[in-house]
Order: sequence, then C-alpha cells, then structure tokens
Amino acid sequence: MITHNIFTLLYLKALEICQQRNFVEETVYLLSRMGNSRSALKMIMEELHDVDKAIEFAKEQDDAELWEDLILYSIDKPPFITGLLNNIGTHVDPILLIHRIKEGMEIPNLRDSLVKILQDYNLQILLREGCKKILVADSLSLLKKMHRTQMKGILVDEENICESCLSPILPSDAAKPFSMVVFHCRHMFHKECLPVPSMTSPAQFCNICSAKHRGPGSAILEMKK
Repeated sequence: MITHNIFTLLYLKALEICQQRNFVEETVYLLSRMGNSRSALKMIMEELHDVDKAIEFAKEQDDAELWEDLILYSIDKPPFITGLLNNIGTHVDPILLIHRIKEGMEIPNLRDSLVKILQDYNLQILLREGCKKILVADSLSLLKKMHRTQMKGILVDEENICESCLSPILPSDAAKPFSMVVFHCRHMFHKECLPVPSMTSPAQFCNICSAKHRGPGSAILEMKK
C-alpha cells in the first residue's frame, strides 16, 4: 500500500512537471499509465491533432468509450473521418460513424475508404467461416476418438472393487451369479449398489462423476452372469 502511494505521488509530480513544460506526448503517456485514458485521448486529438496516433491509442486501450469519444470529436473534421473509416473496421462497427456524417460533407477519398471497409468485412467473414470449419472438424475428430475409446473392452478382474460398497466387484465364488455395471468412465458398481431408475430419472449415472460434475459417466455397460 505504501509503495503504491509512493508511485502515485511520483506519477502526479511527473505529470505536473510535464504539463507545466507543455510536454504533450509525455503527458499523454502518464495519463494513460494512471488510468485516465479519456483525458489522454483528448490531448492527442486537441493538442497533437494526430488522427493516426489517436486511432492507435484507442486500439491499444480497447475501450468502447474511447472509440465513442474519438468518433464524436472527428464527426465535423473530414480528415479525421477518413482516418477512422480506414482503420476502425475491425474494432468498431463503421455504421456508427457513417450514420453520423452530415449530409453534403465532403470526405477525402471516401470511395476508397468504403471499399476498404467492405474488404475488411469480407475478410472477417472468411476468417469466421474458416474458424467454424476448423472447430467442426476438431469436434468431429474428438467425437470419433471418444467413440473409439468407449467401444474398447474394459478389463474386469478380482482386483477391481465396487465404488459404492468398496467390496470386490467379482464374487469370490466364480459359480455364483452376479450383476454389475461398468460406466465408460471406468468406475464399477454392483447393480444393487446403484439407485433404482425412476420415472423422473430413468438413466443411470456414475455416482462419483455426477457428484464431481464431470463426465463421461452417463453411458453404461451392464454385465451379468
């Protein structure tokens, strides 16, 4: 806490010196470091009049309010509007800016800016479609892998125990009939140790995996003798 207060005082002192000496870029840096991003952006726009720097700053901060401030400041400045149209397509919906442009205002290179917006939009669509195809392919591959794993045989011997009563899963007398349930999670139970299925809960679940809210534990393999 003491260290934090010391750093705060140092930042405030440095900010005061930079403001007194009109060090604009240094003041912008200190304001952003202190969390006052809106004031920093305002200085970039009003003191430096640098649209590219303002856009880059808004990108770095990734704050919707900063983009709104930048749009409001730029709306009556055609060069700023051009800069925004060329750069905000992947960060802010360009329609928010286009709808606010006053009728009759001349915007430098407007056609080229609109073409770039459409190209950026098409690129985003292609990227999303590509990501979707990859996700579907990965999901299908994992589903097939899980299915193959679940279809494999499960070894049951005298060392296995019932996860409910903790007694051996197989009877000591091999001639004695038995009934057991093996879940795909590899947990084993005597059938009589599991809750009886009901109308409200007709499916059987592994008690251990269900209690821990994890799977797989719903599909079962029942063995009888």
